[in-house]
Amino acid sequence: MRVALFVLLAACESGDVLPALAPPQADVEVWLVQAKVPSGEPAMVTVQTTAAEGWSFQPIVPYADDLEVSLVAESGPATVNDRQVVSRQYAMSGPDGSYVISTTEGEATGPGGQSRTFESVPLFADIGVDGPTGGPMDGFATAPQPEPKPWREMILAALAAAVLLSLILWWRHRRAQRATVAPPPVPPHILAQGAWADARATIKDEHAQAVRLSMVLREYLEARTGIPASKATTSEIWEALSRSGVDGRPINDALKGHIAQILDATDRLKFARVGGGAEFFQALDAHFGVIMRVTRPVISDEAPDA
Repeated sequence: MRVALFVLLAACESGDVLPALAPPQADVEVWLVQAKVPSGEPAMVTVQTTAAEGWSFQPIVPYADDLEVSLVAESGPATVNDRQVVSRQYAMSGPDGSYVISTTEGEATGPGGQSRTFESVPLFADIGVDGPTGGPMDGFATAPQPEPKPWREMILAALAAAVLLSLILWWRHRRAQRATVAPPPVPPHILAQGAWADARATIKDEHAQAVRLSMVLREYLEARTGIPASKATTSEIWEALSRSGVDGRPINDALKGHIAQILDATDRLKFARVGGGAEFFQALDAHFGVIMRVTRPVISDEAPDA
């Protein structure tokens, strides 16, 4: 902190003003609307993306163990300072407790093959408890003012050189860490929930939405069981699931019924144009939510119920 303060004082006394940095071509902000919420209420997370012309984002969805995520509001794109701003608000619901909420890794792509990735920044939420919030500190202690010293210009120059060297070493160390330590993969049920929520929010044509929702479930079953569900017929999926189950556990009739409701309903809408409407898709949401709860990896010794 003293090194940074010396450099700042030198810049202020010399009268030089650093030029303002141009805003990034793509940026992401994620925050909790409220860190502590009463029991039974969801923690609300806002994901806001800002993109220049020609830039686009992959879906960025919050997740946490034992919390269900659902998209509840979306606004934009709105033009702010030549940037397109889109805000999505997600509800994180679950039992009382303290949670660490992360987001899927974000990536933005732009003209000429440009890309930018965004690492997940953890958020700390308490639902119905007085646990730690993990929020930012209220303030920093004021750095002590340096005493006047002789040969001030030489000392400031040396300190500036030390700061620059430290930044270079930190950057090289950070780059080496990112090159050697790969982030853990996002669990299949988190990816599926994000893809489902994104399809429900962005695809307006009912036929196209049914096609995408059917594929989201197929890709999830393929990731969890290893069967080629994304290219198989409904009957082939049933035959394979009867043999393999999920995590070696056979699927029961209740779970089979929830899967069948989505596959059969989307098949009817895709091929026979039968179905559709708000109640149709709300029913699909309910079946999908049960499938996610029952088939996601079991952490405790308790067996999930359908």
